[in-house]
Amino acid sequence: MKLLPLILILITYMIFAETIAVIDSDRIFSTLGEVADAKELLETEIEEWEAHADSLQDDIDAIQTDLDYTMVMSPERRRSREALLEEKSIELQEFLEYIFGPGGLVESRNEELVSPIVANINEAVQEISKEEGYDIVFDTSAGVVIYVENTLDITDAVLEKLSARSEN
Repeated sequence: MKLLPLILILITYMIFAETIAVIDSDRIFSTLGEVADAKELLETEIEEWEAHADSLQDDIDAIQTDLDYTMVMSPERRRSREALLEEKSIELQEFLEYIFGPGGLVESRNEELVSPIVANINEAVQEISKEEGYDIVFDTSAGVVIYVENTLDITDAVLEKLSARSEN
């Protein structure tokens, strides 16, 4: 069903003799060093957050072990340790949700790192489209383009434009 709207769009543009081009954003992302740098930075931050989560889990495990293997513990101390266990468990869950949950820090940080790169790519595509007279540009990596003539692929031109910008 996703192909029907695309086919209708393509037919409409063909009837009106519009000029169509395509890009492969996956190839652009894999070629740009900026993307690799952003990915590496995010992965480093994720490792730090995971280390903190592991530390919290270690605390929880130690408290649980203390409760499981300490035979002689006053009822007051047991209640205190159980309350601490509950507190640490809640802290871990809240941390995991804040960092890794929907709309969490990982998601927003990724958006923060990638948005300028995507904006730069879009700007390059728009400039090339205006220069070359393309009326519509599809992204083949989105999976909706079944066939495209190689002459319509402007991915290399986008990469050249981005490379020229980074040299300035």
